[in-house]
Amino acid sequence: MQDKDTIKELLLNYFKGSVSVIQKKWIDDWVNESPENEELFYVYLEEWERKNPQYLTDTEQAILNFKNKSESPFASNDKITSNQKSFKRSNFKLFLVASVMLFGLLFLGTFERITVKTYRTGYGELATVILNDGTEVFLNANSQLKTPRFTFLGKSREVQLSGEASFNVTHDAVNKFIVQTMNGLDVVVHGTEFTVYNRRHNTEVHLKSGKVELIKHSPSGSESVLMQPGEKMRMENDGQLKKEMVQKPEEFASWKEHRYVFDKTSLSEIASLMNDNYGVEVEILGDSINDLTLSGSFRSEDAKEFANAVAQVLGISMEINDKRFRFFENE
Repeated sequence: MQDKDTIKELLLNYFKGSVSVIQKKWIDDWVNESPENEELFYVYLEEWERKNPQYLTDTEQAILNFKNKSESPFASNDKITSNQKSFKRSNFKLFLVASVMLFGLLFLGTFERITVKTYRTGYGELATVILNDGTEVFLNANSQLKTPRFTFLGKSREVQLSGEASFNVTHDAVNKFIVQTMNGLDVVVHGTEFTVYNRRHNTEVHLKSGKVELIKHSPSGSESVLMQPGEKMRMENDGQLKKEMVQKPEEFASWKEHRYVFDKTSLSEIASLMNDNYGVEVEILGDSINDLTLSGSFRSEDAKEFANAVAQVLGISMEINDKRFRFFENE
């Protein structure tokens, strides 16, 4: 077991691309051991980035140059002056530095970890993320968002979501914004406000404003569906898309204010929500209360407060044993 200072020194060398293959393997294994190790990895990475700002510029430029090979420093048939030649040689040197850095990352196997930024929230935690195009993302509890660390490349702005998030996308008529989910459903927009829920192999998209195109990918091909404001689309386990209109689309993301809105929501569904958002086990004792439904809204920032409110409204009892919550009939 390495001490914290040794690990930090090793990681800083890792970011510089100056570790051996054996050290690289040890770091990869260490990062994958626990979420805490992975979080520490990114803490040190961001610290190193702040101290090495040119790394961000050079690496981003290298990625762009490799993505757009036609933009080679020598790709020109025009006549150039001696000053222009000198300028191009200088640019080419910078390009070589960045390219060597990029190849080093590829060789060490750190390319994805360095170029992809992962945002995570824990149980009961909310977070706001501003992407490099100005898009606002509000992450619900127990959620994960993967984005490019440097800039969006190509003609689309692609992110990956696991969990639940609300998006306020910066308008761009040329470069569409795509939210990729775990079960093959892509949400394609140019500028709009919507919420995506992606848990338990189910995906829901709630559209507040603008227009959204859903693209479902499957072995047999792709299916495209357009959504209008106020619509809710759900993809079930069997891959079928179901659309419905809702009365108050602004309540889709009420969780951003720690407010929960229910409309004939069963106790079993509420138990699943508690597990997703707070990481607690919920047991419902007695079939007679399993299908009780709750309508209304209330604010809550922790699992105990939430469970007490549910029990009070439904007229049932609740007890807590460690992290296991039990709902049961009043005696």
